[in-house]
Amino acid sequence: MSISSTPTTAPANGPELSRTPLSEQVGRHILEQAAADGLRPGSILRSEAQFAADFKVSRPIVREALRWLAGQGAIEIVNGKGAILQPASAAQLQLYFSYAIAIGQVQFHEIMEARKPIEVHSATLAAQRRTDQHIELMENLIGRMKTHLHNTDTYVDLDLELHFLIADAAQNPVLAHLIRAIRSTLNTIVHESLYKRRNRQQLEWVHSVHEDLVRAIVLGNADAAGRAMQMHFDEALTFLNRQAGQIKRKL
Repeated sequence: MSISSTPTTAPANGPELSRTPLSEQVGRHILEQAAADGLRPGSILRSEAQFAADFKVSRPIVREALRWLAGQGAIEIVNGKGAILQPASAAQLQLYFSYAIAIGQVQFHEIMEARKPIEVHSATLAAQRRTDQHIELMENLIGRMKTHLHNTDTYVDLDLELHFLIADAAQNPVLAHLIRAIRSTLNTIVHESLYKRRNRQQLEWVHSVHEDLVRAIVLGNADAAGRAMQMHFDEALTFLNRQAGQIKRKL
């Protein structure tokens, strides 16, 4: 297999639309080759020399491609062993969300809107698929959350743990990766925007919804679990919009 070093461009009379570096092209082909070879996380990839011969490129280009893959979290380069294939994780997605927020490409409320249907579906599946171990962990966790209800520093971390646990109970790795990536990225903002600004009554209402959510999952009531999670997000988005309106009126 040979790889063209010619970048992808628009027609001759139009502006150039994209330019994919050769090293990135090679990196993507390396992953495709690993999949074709049936490799799994923990497997050692072929040598630089083998990839260079396979793709008819120089070894420095292969080296750059491997460094690019390592930067994406797809492989780990270990001295004396070579490139080791890594499992997919939420870290790659979290990097995207963190960067998108940092440069202002997306706003907090936009991610919350996108997160809502994912978390609602996660809760629905969790009610259908949770195990006895999930139930035990959730019941313990919701009790700890009640104890720390008015300590927002602790409560927001426990809330993070609960959403991750529900995602695990849904037993869908795609949902779990998405939820971990999005919520991990937003944890500090959730603390500052959704919990720290609430009064005692609001915090108690939020916790009551968490309790309803866990109860529905424990009982295996998928519809009730989905409704509770939807209520949780609807209230959060309403609260955010109200806060934004108050800030604008002060300006």
